[in-house]
Parts: sequence; structure tokens; C-alpha cells
Amino acid sequence: MIEIKPKIQHRSHCPYSGKILKPVKVLWQGARVCVLSESPAGGEIVDELRIGHAAKTAYSINLAEGETFSDDNYAEEFLAKPLLNSLQNPQTEQLEIGQEIFKSYQRVIVLNCIDYLYGHSLLKLLNAQRHLDSHPDFGLIVIVQKFMRWMVPEGVAEVWTVPISLKNAQYYYPSFGEFVNKQLERFDEVHVSEAYSHPSRFDISKFTGVSKHDFDKEEYKITFVWREDRLWCNNLVFKVCRKLKLLQIPLSIQNWNVRRLFTKMQKLLPTAKFAVAGLGKSTNFPEWIEDFRVDKFDETTERKMCQVYSESRLVIGIHGSNMLLPSGHAGMTIDMIEERWGNFAQDILYQESDPRLASFRYRYLPLQTSLSNLAHIASEMILKRSDFYFHMMGDSLHGFN
Repeated sequence: MIEIKPKIQHRSHCPYSGKILKPVKVLWQGARVCVLSESPAGGEIVDELRIGHAAKTAYSINLAEGETFSDDNYAEEFLAKPLLNSLQNPQTEQLEIGQEIFKSYQRVIVLNCIDYLYGHSLLKLLNAQRHLDSHPDFGLIVIVQKFMRWMVPEGVAEVWTVPISLKNAQYYYPSFGEFVNKQLERFDEVHVSEAYSHPSRFDISKFTGVSKHDFDKEEYKITFVWREDRLWCNNLVFKVCRKLKLLQIPLSIQNWNVRRLFTKMQKLLPTAKFAVAGLGKSTNFPEWIEDFRVDKFDETTERKMCQVYSESRLVIGIHGSNMLLPSGHAGMTIDMIEERWGNFAQDILYQESDPRLASFRYRYLPLQTSLSNLAHIASEMILKRSDFYFHMMGDSLHGFN
């Protein structure tokens, strides 16, 4: 965690002279937590605190001159320039921010989960458990957008709920910063959570209230995670059809792939139930495939969806944030990737610390994998799991004698 009160624990250098800058105040842009520093040459330099996706790549902004500075192309294009644009175009809307206070503290940690991508927001929120477990003397203040409020775990000191949609979360809302600065006057000591972009210390059931998969239950589902903006079909076909506004074609291909896969698996796993779940209800499935898809997510539908994932021994889906909650609740996961191999494992909530067992439970396969091979791999994961665990965990089960 990074202290911002009574002192600002931030060190940066002037992009012009290289001299150390003096931090003056914290700027709460919305999704970004920034520091304004005095430049020895005059004027102010804006840095983002080293948290979240900015933890690895530093960058600076001269707002008066409209200049950005970074040695990293990613930080320049995806962090610095969007932040500069937002600061140059402040939103005048007065946000009605909800505030819930459960317990009073004088020393607090602020976990800011605002983001323009659903997966980023969820992953930031998962940092809450680390603070609740490791910093019991500090009150944890969680800032979330409305759609994420239902997942804030018990034990936090306060929740500040912000009415900013995903599509607007890159904007600068001065009224948000005014609210935060006013509230922080109540505390003697304030720290900001690093909000790690891929935390590892969490139990997803503490956030959703839905238990994880129980392998001892005889009944189980195999679930395909449906989405309609990234499909199980040839990527070129998808792009062409999207451009021509013929999305029904790739959607039908995805439906056909799911049906064929489940038909093949049904022969190998006659007692399994099969389901589709996720966002979008285009195309239809036969009655033997349970259909839990929805047109939009809210607290009720997301809780129900998590329950479906919890009942699933295996979930299968296309790489993306749509796989976070399924992988966090299901027994095992197959993540199919076409061109996003650079984002490997970023959409999976691992429930396994033993690397051997994790490699069995979480598989990454090319999107082009044949249906026969996919059906074989998926079925073997279910049929051979007990044997695999027995051989891998023999010493822990029976001691070292």
C-alpha cells in the first residue's frame, strides 16, 4: 500500500531536467489515482501512482503543455494519452456517490476499483481480501461502480458506490475527486491499495456468496460460456460478417460447434448434464442442453450464473473476462485462445496452488483445436481426475514413510 496522508509516498523525476519532483497533492481522476508535483522549472507534472496497470510502467504528463512522457510504448498509448485527454476534457456532471459506513477507523486503505473494463474492475476488487487478512488495524474503503457493488465482501469499513458506467470510466469527473478529498479529511492516515491487476490471494466465494464446485457430488454440469462479441469460429469469418452486419452466420457456427462438442462428450459422459450460460441469447439449443443465457447482467442474474458455474465440473469458453467468474467457481476450465496468447492466464481465477494440479484443472487450447480432440481432452479431464490426483498427491495423502 502507498501512503498519501499525512505524507505522499511518491517519488518521480522531472521529464525535462531529471530532478526529483516535490509531490503536492493527490488527484482522483476516477479510474486513475494521480499525483501532482511541482517542477523545478515551474508548472505541474502529473504522475499516476504506481498501482494497478501503472505499477510497472511509469509515465508523466505536463497538462499545461499537453505533453506526455514515458519510455514504454504501452504506457504512452494506453495510459498517458487517455489520461491527458480526460484531464483536458473534464466532465461537469455532479455524481451522486453512495456512501456506506460500517465501522470507523482513523487509519484507512482505499481500494479504487473503477475501470472501463469489467475484468479489470473485478480483479482490482479481489485485492480486498489481502487487505482484510493482512491489515486488520486499518479500515478498508472500497470504491466501486454500481455493477460491482454486490461483490464487495463483508468486513470492509466503507463502500463508496460511484454511478460511472464502463464506457465512461476513462473520463475525468472533478466531482468524484472533490467527494474523495472531502471524505479523506476524516482520517489521520490514508494509504492507497496497489490494486494488483492479477491478485492471487482470494476466495471467490467470499465475494459472490456462491460456493465453489464440490467434486464429491455425483451430479454435475459441463457448461459452455457464451458471448457474442468474441466467437467460437474462424476469426476472419467473424470480422467479415461483423463488417457486413451478418453476425447471425458466425453465431450459428458457434451454436453448431457447441452442439457437436456436447454430442461427442455425451457419448463419453452419459451421466453429465450440459448447459450454456453467459451474455446474449441469439440462436436456440435443443432441450437436453440447459440454457441459462441472459440479455443483460445484474446482481440477480450474475448470482444465478455463478451458481451454474459452481455446479459445473468443467467450463469451456473463449478467452476473455467472461471466463473469470466461471473459472473461479467451476471445478475445471478449458480456455480457448486464437490470437490473444500474450494475455495468457489473465482471464482465469486459479483455485489451485499446487502447479501440477493447476496444470490439470486449467487448460489453454488453440481455438482451432478439432472438435474430436477437444471432446477427448475435456472428457479425459473429468474421467481421469481422481486417478491423476491420487498419483500426484500420494505423499501428502499417505505421509512420507
